Amino acid sequence: MDHRSSCKTLFCVIILVALALLILPARAAHHSSSPKSPKRPSTYKFFWHDTLQNTTHPWTNTAAEVAGPNHNITGLGFGKVIVFNDSLTLAPALGSKLLGRGQGVYIYDRTQAGIAFNALLVFSAVIENEEYNGTLNFMGADLILAPSRDISVVGGTGDFEMARGIANLVTHSIDGDTFIVNVTSRLYYPNY
Repeated sequence: MDHRSSCKTLFCVIILVALALLILPARAAHHSSSPKSPKRPSTYKFFWHDTLQNTTHPWTNTAAEVAGPNHNITGLGFGKVIVFNDSLTLAPALGSKLLGRGQGVYIYDRTQAGIAFNALLVFSAVIENEEYNGTLNFMGADLILAPSRDISVVGGTGDFEMARGIANLVTHSIDGDTFIVNVTSRLYYPNY
């Protein structure tokens, strides 16, 4: 083997080693930065704080009527559409640890007088804290003044990816224009 061919071989080996040293760490970094597995808790609990139509302190409102009829035939607000962006906390006190935000709508849909009004409730719990990150999505008929009622958990993202289940809503308190609801979700996840 002459000197030229051994130099060419050595040069090729050096290039291959250099390429391997450049490519392998990049591939390892790509795999280590891939998304982590969702935590998928079997239950999740929060307190939902909603303030609507506080005329004394309107800056405290977290919900607003955005549509509805110009009349109120039933006295129950039938047809009103309320949009909200409410605090979700660990405990009933508004100043307790913030777990995320409840963002969605409720539509008053009861026309029968003498029965507590109810609403179609559709919202996402946007959870952002040191323990969990993601969303839980809810939908169902909410008999607002019933002490306890259930609605469906219809999906989730992040740590709640593909969540399904039932959320039990218990009215903790109603104070004028503010209500606090204890929401406990029992969650299930598909096996893929």
